[in-house]
Amino acid sequence: MKTKYIISILILSLSLVVIGQTTIHTPWGTSVSVTEPDEGDLSGRLYWEDLRRGQWPNADYKTTWPVTGYPNLSSTFRFNCHGYAWHMFWFGEDYELDEPVKMEYTEAGNYFNDHSFKECTQAEADIWWINGGSHSAVATDNPAFLKSKWADGPLATHRIAESPYPPNMSYTTFYKKCLYESTGTIYTDNTMVHCAVRFDNTIVSNYVDLEIVYEEGVLIVGTFSTGTGATLYFHPD
Repeated sequence: MKTKYIISILILSLSLVVIGQTTIHTPWGTSVSVTEPDEGDLSGRLYWEDLRRGQWPNADYKTTWPVTGYPNLSSTFRFNCHGYAWHMFWFGEDYELDEPVKMEYTEAGNYFNDHSFKECTQAEADIWWINGGSHSAVATDNPAFLKSKWADGPLATHRIAESPYPPNMSYTTFYKKCLYESTGTIYTDNTMVHCAVRFDNTIVSNYVDLEIVYEEGVLIVGTFSTGTGATLYFHPD
């Protein structure tokens, strides 16, 4: 007897996502390589939206780029957790979701390996570096909640453990922005005590006493000038 083998061939239809490579910078000025993907197709977005909303019904899902008929869609392929926490969060995303990028965890490390962020306690944190970099999340005003992007899925505000990336506190570290950025003209006497200070095209006005007390360093970008009689003190803490 001859045995017939029936071979099933599954053909998957994959939507093409065009990815552009670009370079952004940490607040201190370190180069960070990121990608700028185009949006995924609607079926992919809906898959992640429905899956995560079903798994975590108590989260507050943030609308990203609405699709006709789905005004509350929060899933998007255009950015990931690291791109959101380390880059987009500092661009005022709650207003425009500007500057969407995907960022590898190795690139995200630039933000705390230079002078932009420093390690801190959980109570002080701006960003949680969860499980050694498997996930990045933004601290909120409520210490019981975080806000984070779930891979190609939703952007959500959620209880700390109620997400696809629950933190193991033994492998989770915390960072706060430690860089003070100054632009424009300084008109009055001031004492700045910061981890690091970046002056970007800054002018110190006439007869102003400016004292900078720093832990890590001072960076001057563009022009830095002082008026008549201005006095400057730069010294480490």
